[in-house]
Amino acid sequence: MNLEKIKNISVLGAGIMGHGIAQSFLMGGYPVWLYDIQESILETAKAHIEKNLELFYQSGLIGKEDIDLSLQGLSTTTDLGRAVEAADFIVEAAPEDLPLKQGLFQQVESLCGEDTIIASNTSSLTLKDIGSRVKNKERLVITHWFNPPHIVPTVEVVKGEETSDETVETAYQLLEKIKKMPVKINRELPGFLVNRIQIAMAREVFDLYEKGVASAADIDKAVKGSFGFRLASIGPLLTADLGGLELWLKVFENLVPQIQSSLDPPRVLQRLVSQGHLGIKTGKGFYDYAVDFSKAELDGAIQRRDQEFLNRLKHLYWDKKTEE
Repeated sequence: MNLEKIKNISVLGAGIMGHGIAQSFLMGGYPVWLYDIQESILETAKAHIEKNLELFYQSGLIGKEDIDLSLQGLSTTTDLGRAVEAADFIVEAAPEDLPLKQGLFQQVESLCGEDTIIASNTSSLTLKDIGSRVKNKERLVITHWFNPPHIVPTVEVVKGEETSDETVETAYQLLEKIKKMPVKINRELPGFLVNRIQIAMAREVFDLYEKGVASAADIDKAVKGSFGFRLASIGPLLTADLGGLELWLKVFENLVPQIQSSLDPPRVLQRLVSQGHLGIKTGKGFYDYAVDFSKAELDGAIQRRDQEFLNRLKHLYWDKKTEE
């Protein structure tokens, strides 16, 4: 299957990731079948897509007419066969449950076309395990999106042991066509690329918090206003080159012995979870949402986050893609 033959997209799972992935393809001009097991989930997903399209319009990323065009391209169903029978490219965005994904992939293969590419949005499972019951493994690939998927530009394209080069290239080109910034991961390893980097940073962040080096708010402020600010424009390897590798070597020699290197999950994270403090969903995590934020403040923070993300997307990535 090459890019020219891809006309119809199917997204399996309409939750947080699924509806955002569907929106990305809709904005790219592709008709999308969005599947889930409950009609109520699909209705919620459609409402989210409509709201998010309006945000894209308000940010100058799409025209007013694009909202209606995108929504016209969206079809929803609780019938898996109907969702995938005419699909040329399928993205599975089901919960991170191996038996569930294995069964879904096996079903999908029996219901879709012989050349259809089947992609998983998994962030922690291997394609070898997910596709163990699939006969034609050459057409399987991982496309790992990041939340919120309709805004964050990077998508990791991960090649499995038996994935064909054509499948990887087609997935990569398709993502480029819908204005994403795909990154090829040449071999599977746990966490792929981005999550391994993120976890390495988070281990040290959680350790600094546990030691009382700074408050949660100040740690977040420090990261946002320093390398977080910088990394939005230049990546870590270019940053190192610009700063001078001899300087980076000296910093490593001085700091590496002091950096947290435990192979166990951070103690503060284990403690919070064991106490039932899971973050915003329970009202407490590193922040206490009854004290540190009012509901209006929290809703406003999330809205500002999305607006800032959209502004960054427009100026750093979207305008460049349009010019190309």
